[in-house]
Amino acid sequence: MKTLKSLVIVVGLAFVTAAVSAQSGGGGNMDPQKMAQKMTDRVKQNVTGVTSDEEGQILGAEKDFATGMQTAHNNSGGDKDAMHSQMETLKSTRDAKIKTILTADQYAQYQKMEAAHQGGHRGGN
Repeated sequence: MKTLKSLVIVVGLAFVTAAVSAQSGGGGNMDPQKMAQKMTDRVKQNVTGVTSDEEGQILGAEKDFATGMQTAHNNSGGDKDAMHSQMETLKSTRDAKIKTILTADQYAQYQKMEAAHQGGHRGGN
């Protein structure tokens, strides 16, 4: 009987954990600072030779992008087309900033990383 009780408790905790994780994992709910850091970390992992100075500048560009995304999401009123348009503008602005930060070779790596990332999002829809 104790084993059955333990099993029920473990399964129940697993469901609660999964539900909380699903609710807090959405990009619209993520703190812009955390989102910017996550995106900066992804750049560091995929682009070779990023210096600490470049990392700080990239983080600044990513913070602007993440804050703008959150604002676009909050102000969209459910209009996905308007939100998408705003996000594309934000992405272009961020990419232009990052292009001035990285070398030509690093920026090519960045573009490849972004293309792979975007392809993964489109494939999941």
